[in-house]
Amino acid sequence: MDLIDLAKVKDGLSTGGIIVFVILSMIQVSKIPFNPWSAILKWIGNKLFADIKAQVTEIGEKLDKHIEESEKKELSDTRRDILDFCNACMNKRKHTQEQFKFVLKECDAYEEYVEKNHIKNGEIAAAIAEIKRIHAKCLQENSFLKEGEET
Repeated sequence: MDLIDLAKVKDGLSTGGIIVFVILSMIQVSKIPFNPWSAILKWIGNKLFADIKAQVTEIGEKLDKHIEESEKKELSDTRRDILDFCNACMNKRKHTQEQFKFVLKECDAYEEYVEKNHIKNGEIAAAIAEIKRIHAKCLQENSFLKEGEET
């Protein structure tokens, strides 16, 4: 090809490009539900940021797994605390009113979590009932552990 032919091809591409640009722009602003520029830019964005999207998805999955494991550990720790407190009460160890308040808050949070997540409560329900019974008895008799008193 000589220089004159290349100039004609270049002019043809420029003119064709301008025509395509104008047509796509007219479709974009028209009432037709298809928006070509939005689709083109979305496609380009998906190609450019595919790796980043994959990394974000992977991080999100790891975070979800970590949160789930953390919730299971916290639930297990709360269950252990309730059972230990109940065991101490049943072995006649006295506790302060503040200790009872703290454990009763843990019991309420545990019961709420169990109900919300449809988990079986088993022996914890019995332990919570016993803690509440002993707390009520201590309230009635004013027999909480007092400062300076031995357990």
